[in-house]
Amino acid sequence: MFKVLKQILAESLGDAKKRSKFLVTKKPEIIALLNQAHKKKAFLTLQPGNQDQSYTTAILGVYPDHDLIVLDELSPAAGHRQFLQSKEARVVGRIDGVGLRFEACLVDVGSKSDIAFYKVAMPTTLYFHQQRQTYRVPLKGAGVSFYSLGGATPSIRGTLRDLSLGGVGVIADCKVSLSRGDTLELCAIALPDKGDIKFTLVVDSVCDNACGGGISFGGHFGKLSGTDRSKLQKYIAEVQRKHAKRSR
Repeated sequence: MFKVLKQILAESLGDAKKRSKFLVTKKPEIIALLNQAHKKKAFLTLQPGNQDQSYTTAILGVYPDHDLIVLDELSPAAGHRQFLQSKEARVVGRIDGVGLRFEACLVDVGSKSDIAFYKVAMPTTLYFHQQRQTYRVPLKGAGVSFYSLGGATPSIRGTLRDLSLGGVGVIADCKVSLSRGDTLELCAIALPDKGDIKFTLVVDSVCDNACGGGISFGGHFGKLSGTDRSKLQKYIAEVQRKHAKRSR
């Protein structure tokens, strides 16, 4: 569905390869993108009104018949009061490495089991873009190893699903307890012919791995040295060249 949506956007807005940002105005396309963010439990940040502070949330449901989407309780909790006061906010997130942004207009607020949720109007426009510098290359089947040495979170071993200068997608070898917003402090990936790249990773999304008993998760880099970033850049360029040769 996600590939089909990207094709629709490319056809309606021109050559997608030459565009780094899309303004989506058609309601079916907006709904499809929001459903993807909901399905993938995308990590979102919400910035109320003119505030500098951002708060984390997620989409709990998309309701086209009522022109509403429902957002999860804001974290930290101070965001709740800020959003009620401003009634407007900018929401930013990523789906499979592709950025999206929309304006949220608060319609109503409720709670269930003492956890707040927010009904916001279905956005009439949505920005959907992928920056060149964080282009994500698929690596499933390439056998690039990932490991996290634990600390506040469990130790994790697995292989990379995809990679960009902004973060990674990982297929873990087994099930572990992991949630969006978790920070994996001691991570490394073993790049062929380039050695280990060490970094911290902030988890953006987590889901069950449909092809096995583990989980699949994605995140963006926290701490990453300039030297390791250069190694990543060279490796990603090499993979892109290989993909380009195969497609000729």
